[in-house]
Amino acid sequence: MKIKDYIQNNPFRGMGVATNDSSTVLSSNNSRMKVYAAIGKSVLFPMDLDIVFGAKADRSQSSLLSYMSSLSVPVDRLRYGLFWFMNLTETDAHALAVLRQTGDLLKARKVWEDGEQNMPALQNQLVCCLLKDPRSYSKAIQVASHLYEHYGSELIQTITNGFNVITPDKLLPMFLEEIVVASDGDCWWWDKAVKRSGISHIDDLWTEAKATLLIAKIEQALNVAQSSECRNVQAHYDLAYDLMKQTEPKLKPLKALTDAHPMLLSRYSTIAEAVGEFVLHNEIEYYNHIGWVSGLTERSLELERFCYRYAATVRFKDRCRLNINITMGRKEDAPLFANGMPDKLLFESERKKRNAGISAILSGLMSKE
Repeated sequence: MKIKDYIQNNPFRGMGVATNDSSTVLSSNNSRMKVYAAIGKSVLFPMDLDIVFGAKADRSQSSLLSYMSSLSVPVDRLRYGLFWFMNLTETDAHALAVLRQTGDLLKARKVWEDGEQNMPALQNQLVCCLLKDPRSYSKAIQVASHLYEHYGSELIQTITNGFNVITPDKLLPMFLEEIVVASDGDCWWWDKAVKRSGISHIDDLWTEAKATLLIAKIEQALNVAQSSECRNVQAHYDLAYDLMKQTEPKLKPLKALTDAHPMLLSRYSTIAEAVGEFVLHNEIEYYNHIGWVSGLTERSLELERFCYRYAATVRFKDRCRLNINITMGRKEDAPLFANGMPDKLLFESERKKRNAGISAILSGLMSKE
């Protein structure tokens, strides 16, 4: 999802209100839309700004319920309010009229830049930068940082109608986390914008925001796996394998972030080893009880080397290494032949062939340690 799409679907826009509008205005708009919907008509509000987005707001019954639910919770109201327009001053009214008539973000932004640099002017400039194009992202970060530092408390109370749900120092991290969510992890343009912004502490905050999204996705996959039932031995392997496939695309970039930013080590270690413990437990359950299955060693090693690759502590790395050695030493896991049992005469030669490939895998793994 692009940030423009994220803003286009903002609950404030869906309800046709500015972020400083009261709950009374919100309820009034909601009632009006329901009445019109009952006779098959739609309602247009000044804050729709359809010309900017090239599309009408989604006002289906389910969407309206979702909007009202989101905007009834102060912290969620604040989260969405960071990405929508205010209408507090005459300058705001003039610039918003420009947007409604022309859709020209640069022209509207200039109106706000030429006026008094107060809280609503900065908030509205920020939204214009976000909507314009990726080349404006570094400017958006600069405006956001200045806005939150100098007008943070006023901004929070204005958007939430008087609730101090967070402290001003939490605004920039919240803003960056929402950017990552809106980008769904595809942050190439934002990575460049962070570097170009020239703000000294922004890189660490941006890294934390990206890590937070990755960890949340890994936790979600782990929670689903932990709540699943294993009705047979094979299910243990399938569960561990599925978790590996779901989490590795997130663990790999998270590990890269951690290598570059050691401040993340504790958070990375906790989630990576939680996944590893679960995978190893189910792999052991599978290996110890499955009986004769062709390729059992390779299957178990795939899970074990996954755990070893993302282990963050010496203790867990040593455990994974031990498991790998034990798996390779299982002599009963010989190749199957036509009679369904290992051929005793060919056991040693066949085992050497198999272990040659497995040893190569293990050697390559250990060299990356």
